[in-house]
Amino acid sequence: MATLDLNSISKSFGTAKVLHDISLAINDKEFVVFVGPSGCGKSTLLRIIAGLEEATSGQIIIGGEDVSAAHPVERGISMVFQSYALYPHLSVYENIAFPLRVQKLEKADMDARVHRAAEVLQLTDKLQLKPGQLSGGQRQRVAIGRSIVRNPKVFLFDEPLSNLDAALRGDMRVELSQLHKSLDATMVYVTHDQIEAMTMADRIVVLNGGRVEQFGTPMELYHHPKTKFVASFIGQPNMNLIPATVLATDASGIKVELIGGHQMALPVEAATVNKGDKVEVGIRPEHVALGDNGLEISVNVLERLGGVSITYGTIAGATRFCASLPGDAAIKEGEPMMLSVAPQDCHVFDASGDVLRRKSAPALVA
Repeated sequence: MATLDLNSISKSFGTAKVLHDISLAINDKEFVVFVGPSGCGKSTLLRIIAGLEEATSGQIIIGGEDVSAAHPVERGISMVFQSYALYPHLSVYENIAFPLRVQKLEKADMDARVHRAAEVLQLTDKLQLKPGQLSGGQRQRVAIGRSIVRNPKVFLFDEPLSNLDAALRGDMRVELSQLHKSLDATMVYVTHDQIEAMTMADRIVVLNGGRVEQFGTPMELYHHPKTKFVASFIGQPNMNLIPATVLATDASGIKVELIGGHQMALPVEAATVNKGDKVEVGIRPEHVALGDNGLEISVNVLERLGGVSITYGTIAGATRFCASLPGDAAIKEGEPMMLSVAPQDCHVFDASGDVLRRKSAPALVA
């Protein structure tokens, strides 16, 4: 049983508090990703789980056992770092076997574990090579192999793909997802890349300023963000946020006027806003279409990517707006275009950045 529970974890460096009362329950065999901008506390939280940093307060429970005061080697975890940290003079076999030699494991058992890890990671034919003879992706697999042979309760990954080029990162994302399925293990993974988080995670922890903004599945965060921060961080390209003024509220939702004068009736809970309040309307680039009556966008930059065209422009010459349209869409740089959006696809955020919960029934564009 390799559950991981964090109970009210806080961390301060002197007078600077970097983690604020974080509580999480990670299930057995779950792949959870910590994601957020630089300085949000994700790596610090991972190091606290590993025992490399001491929490100022709070409790860490792994597999039902309180390990808050335990030494890292006693926690049943294994950690893969951003740096491969391989011994250049040792073979792949010896690098993978190193932690087992430290444990003084019997040679037969050690050999079986190394070969089993090499088979999982497709490194069997590389065991006699030195790290300098391997590609970046193969070196990272060796570092992962060194973790696998320890048979940990929980795997921890601290931005393991950030040193790889874009194409190799894509390949390694697939390999790590397959590894999770083959090992059937609990994994906690740190990244600043929301694409990595969306493609690999069972659930995502979005951190901001040392606090948990939201914890949920990738599609929960995409369709039902609780805050403007989560909405703008999750999704590629980023969500558009358009300033608007509330014109009216009733049981069906709110009516707003966007910058530029366009009015919309939006099916959201209106209990926390009043007429005259300033809000922001969130529209994902992929949720718009060319139309005759809607938002007028001045197109500044057009990227033709084959199956899709990404446009970057402005509303009323001020607010930036990105749209993802069909690859052969009839649009040109320097010319205006009209976009339509379904009201039920819009998100609304109040002045504090909290979302107004969307109703299930759609409303019409005013």
